[in-house]
Amino acid sequence: MTLTESFSGIYAKRTIMLLIFQFFQSVGFYGFGSLAPLILAAKGITVVNTLAYTAPIALGYPLGSWLSVPLVERMERKWLIVGTALLMALFGLLFGFATSVPLIIASGFVLTVVSQVFSNSAHIYQAEIFPTRMRGTAAGIAYSLSRISSGLLPFVALPLLQASGPVAVFAACAVILGIVSLDVGLLGPRTTGQSLENIAH
Repeated sequence: MTLTESFSGIYAKRTIMLLIFQFFQSVGFYGFGSLAPLILAAKGITVVNTLAYTAPIALGYPLGSWLSVPLVERMERKWLIVGTALLMALFGLLFGFATSVPLIIASGFVLTVVSQVFSNSAHIYQAEIFPTRMRGTAAGIAYSLSRISSGLLPFVALPLLQASGPVAVFAACAVILGIVSLDVGLLGPRTTGQSLENIAH
């Protein structure tokens, strides 16, 4: 019943939105974290220096989680997801084009901060757009698509990196994050400041 209900009435648009979102968001979110060392190596940076550069970049993850605490309560989560996805695309492109070490580290650091705000906002958002009786089914099915796309990511990104270089990889990620932004912006409901009962109807 809950699966059928997920694709009926007002929930159909939300379910479709979440399916599209989860399939594509994992590429933008996990693409950078998993490919960053390979991207740096493709830029001609040694393995030792790659590890030295990715260490400060990774500090953006706890900072992003800390920043997301006040942001998710004060900003409309729908637009916070859209905005952070676009910022991820922007700083991902900057990271892809960067050749100087300071710019590589700075763009990578900001990207990790923004991506963590994006991820935390998205996890809250997907849990509040469905009523309790169907939340697990609707969100769970959609989230499973992110595991599929995450598994496919290396088989697509690595050949693209080898054939076209770092800029092409992050250009593709930017396009995908643009799709994510349009998806949530056009199909996602507003939720911030509303009770779960109001959101569910």
